[in-house]
Amino acid sequence: MFDADQSIELNIRIRNNFMSYCFSFLQDNEETHQCVQSVWNKYLQCVGDIAILAAFFDALPVHVKASVLPKYQTEIVQWCENLFHINCNALLCSTYYSETFQRVIRYASKSNQLKKGIIYIPIDFDPNLKIDLTASLPNIKFEHISNNVSYEDLIDINQLEEFIQRDLNDTQSYPFMVIANAGSSLLGHCDQLTRINKICGHYNIWLHVIGDLLGSMALLPSIKDNVNINCDSLTIDIMKLFGIQNLPYLTFFLQPTTGVKQIDDNKTLVTTHPLYDFILHSPSISFLSVWSISQRCSHDTILSHMKQSFDLTNLLIKNLKDIKRLRILNEDNDQEVYTYQRICSGDASNQSLPKPVVIFRYEPDDLSELATMGDSNGYIDLLNLWLFDKLSQQYPKMNLELLKSVHFQILKSDNIDLNQTAAHAIRFAPLEHLLDNIDPNDMQSFIEDIQCYTEILLATMNGRKNLASIVSKYENLICIPMPQWAGVGAVRYIPNMINPSETNQPSTAEINTIQAELARQLQSNDSAFSLGVEADEHDSMFYLRLGMIRKSEDLDVLLQKVLNAGKETEASLKYVEDMAEKIRTGIEKVQRDLKNEDLQLLAQEGLLRQLPLISNVMSWWSPTPSTSMLGKKGRSFDLNSGRIESTEDTYVYRMQVKKQSPHAPMHNNNDITPTNTNTVENATESNTKQ
Repeated sequence: MFDADQSIELNIRIRNNFMSYCFSFLQDNEETHQCVQSVWNKYLQCVGDIAILAAFFDALPVHVKASVLPKYQTEIVQWCENLFHINCNALLCSTYYSETFQRVIRYASKSNQLKKGIIYIPIDFDPNLKIDLTASLPNIKFEHISNNVSYEDLIDINQLEEFIQRDLNDTQSYPFMVIANAGSSLLGHCDQLTRINKICGHYNIWLHVIGDLLGSMALLPSIKDNVNINCDSLTIDIMKLFGIQNLPYLTFFLQPTTGVKQIDDNKTLVTTHPLYDFILHSPSISFLSVWSISQRCSHDTILSHMKQSFDLTNLLIKNLKDIKRLRILNEDNDQEVYTYQRICSGDASNQSLPKPVVIFRYEPDDLSELATMGDSNGYIDLLNLWLFDKLSQQYPKMNLELLKSVHFQILKSDNIDLNQTAAHAIRFAPLEHLLDNIDPNDMQSFIEDIQCYTEILLATMNGRKNLASIVSKYENLICIPMPQWAGVGAVRYIPNMINPSETNQPSTAEINTIQAELARQLQSNDSAFSLGVEADEHDSMFYLRLGMIRKSEDLDVLLQKVLNAGKETEASLKYVEDMAEKIRTGIEKVQRDLKNEDLQLLAQEGLLRQLPLISNVMSWWSPTPSTSMLGKKGRSFDLNSGRIESTEDTYVYRMQVKKQSPHAPMHNNNDITPTNTNTVENATESNTKQ
């Protein structure tokens, strides 16, 4: 017997056990744990546990589904029309993005056509999606419409019409469909749907529209009844707009639909909706999740994520316009402000379209600022990479992205050079992230830091431009070109005794030693310094890289630090070299002295005492004195005084007498009386003569 209470308790226990096990892997990351919990709670609040209803509906016979479906399908259509202000004749819920296009193409295709249908798409159309559609629908092919230089993701109206007229006489294919953008996926641009729809209507071509701005009409306070999106069908990603996971894609069919006549199980001719077959043979959780939201949530709750996202992008754009040397790449052009009249028919509002994304990058106001730089575009790109790294590390909640395109370059021409390098830009798209964790305070701090970083970039750029002329004023410093470095540049300290134009292997080793020591000393107090290496076919030489600076005056401070530290390091290395030379000379002298003492000892004892057998007899007959003035004496080298001395005094007085060398570095050199360094040598020579 079925026990409902026991079943409910079992379901709760299984669900809790599964979720607890999954959360156990997030114990070390509390922030991620909270994010997952927040997304899941929002889904339960807005959608609920719809899986049971979906499983029950899927278990029903097809004829029962067909009888139940019209009621709930009508409720979903009415709710979506009231929410989005889109008048449609049918609506489909699809789990997968490619599935939405397949259904639209199958519905719009002309059954009497044996030729392939041409679908005109913008350049930024997903290539993987195109491959998927081509594989599943062999009777179509795609034609890319190139874009103008400024807006690469927009359809060129003139080129579109030229292609359509060209393909009208094609014997193998025919113009079938245009896929346009209303808020493109990357840059958020919007095609001129009103003009494109007129062209499609004239040539009897189906117009399908995608994009995040299609749902933005839900935020308008009021809208007239005759206003509608200028297209035949459109697809909305409500998961992005609502900020709720696992929601389907909604496809609206604005064209009147024609019923399909077929014979039912009772052999009766009936007329059914042409799209019901798609719905009946698809997982029911797609449309049931939308229906559940319509029953559980108010419009304000559903639209809060979209409204907050658009408010954040508008706030960022407004503040970025006040920051010099920051260019907003997806801003409307000067000739036209994009309003709802661009995408809607009827008495559409002249209110500006919201921005789903913000694309910006750092650029100088005047190109003359880069006149002295070689690869100016490349260097500006390095600055933008640095800016992205700083912002993304400090503000992970912003979910910033890095885009790359040839159209982001400063210098543009009507004809795009194929060899032109791509430039980077920073993308901010809060609509694409399910968590509403960016508050106005976070945005204000984000904008303030952008302003601060922009000033750093300007100071660094000016410092790099003037680096060579400023370095020339400092002795011992030379400027090193650094094309792939975002910082000010690089310098190398050259000791006084080395000519930089005539370096050899010993001098290169000395220069590298100084650079490595400079980097070690300066890095401990200032992160602006780092060690780099310049490799060539003969040898590798080190240099000091100078990072970002906050003010132009900081460059002189950095160079003065390098110069002062370089002189100190050079003096220290010189002292070490002098001491090493003295030690080497002293060792050679001691070796000569010990050799002379051996010869003197041999002369004193005689040759017979050196023979193995006779020496024993001689020692018995005439023992050698226990002490001798000519006996071997040890030698010691005093590092402080730089002297080589006999160890005789050490054993006599049981201590070492410390003496200071005049060449040793002292803090109070004026208080030291110079000592005659020839004393030890003269004493040694006198002993040798004896």
